[in-house]
Amino acid sequence: MSNVIWVDDNDNVLGEISREKAHREGLLHRVSVVYLVNNKDEILINERAKDGHLDHSSAGHVDVGESYIEAAKRELQEELGVSGIQLQDIGSTYAQDMSKTSNKKHMFRVYVCKAVPIKLQKDEVKSVFWSNPKDIYADMQINPKKYTGGFKNTIKLFISQTVQ
Repeated sequence: MSNVIWVDDNDNVLGEISREKAHREGLLHRVSVVYLVNNKDEILINERAKDGHLDHSSAGHVDVGESYIEAAKRELQEELGVSGIQLQDIGSTYAQDMSKTSNKKHMFRVYVCKAVPIKLQKDEVKSVFWSNPKDIYADMQINPKKYTGGFKNTIKLFISQTVQ
C-alpha cells in the first residue's frame, strides 16, 4: 500500500506515513469524497465490493504529492468511470472509525457533482443505486452497521450544504 498525508486537526501537513500505520495508530490523514447527484436531488450510493457496506458515491485516500481535488477526480474516474466534469467543493469534516482491528481517523474534503456512473470498478464497487439523502441519513440512525463510518459523517455535511 502507498503512503498517505498525515495531518493535524486543522489539516496542516505533519508528514507522510503508511496507510497501515495511520489506520493502526489512529493518525489523521486525508480522504477525498465525491457525491454524485441527479436531477431528482438524489445521491448515488456505492455498495462496496469488499464488505457490502454502503458508502459515498466515490472516495479514496489522497496520495502523497496529490491534492484533494486531484484525488477526487482520480477516484471518480477509477471507481465510476466519470471524468471531465466540474466538482463543487462543499467543505471539510473529519471522523474516527474504530473497530477491533483498526482505528481510522480521516480528514475528509467533500465534493459534489451532477453525473451518472459510466463503468463500475468491480473490485471496488459491487453495485450502485440512487436515493434521497435524507432517507439514507434516517436509515443510518436505524441501521448504522450497513454504512461506512466516513459516509455516516460526511452525509451530515452534504445535507447541511446542499439540501433545501
